[in-house]
Formats: sequence, C-alpha cells, structure tokens
Amino acid sequence: MGLSVLVRLAMPLLLALGGFLTWQRTRAKDDRDPAKPDWRDDSLDDWRRERDEAAATARDARAADPASHASTAAEESEPVHHQRLGG
Repeated sequence: MGLSVLVRLAMPLLLALGGFLTWQRTRAKDDRDPAKPDWRDDSLDDWRRERDEAAATARDARAADPASHASTAAEESEPVHHQRLGG
C-alpha cells in the first residue's frame, strides 16, 4: 500500500514541480539583448539603387521627348479583335 500511495500522490507532484522548474529555466534563457539590432540583408541595396537611377533616367528621357510616344498612342487606340477557337 505504501508504494501505491507514493505513486498516486508523489509522482504527479514531482512531475508538476519538474515542469515548473523547466519552464522557469527556459524562460530565463529566452531573454534577448534589446540593444542588439536585428540582422538586415543589404546585399542588393547597390543593385536596387542603380536600377532606380536607370529607371528615373529613362523616365526623364521619355518625358523630354513626347513626340516619340505619339505613334504608340495611335497604335494603342486601334481595336484588337481576338477570336476564341473551340468550345
């Protein structure tokens, strides 16, 4: 009878105590240094800057010469007919 009482009462208490202590230990290790900045990927920053500068240059060139776009505007106004084949 002594062993069954030990198993029925002491084992759940020991399991609960072990779980609580484990939780406390992992919570203490989870503290991160708030002063340390997060890592940031800046490997493509130069490429993005060059791409944006090239796009801005092309946009300025198109804005400076509106006559080159007059023909494309006329082409876009023509209706385009699509025919669907099959059912």
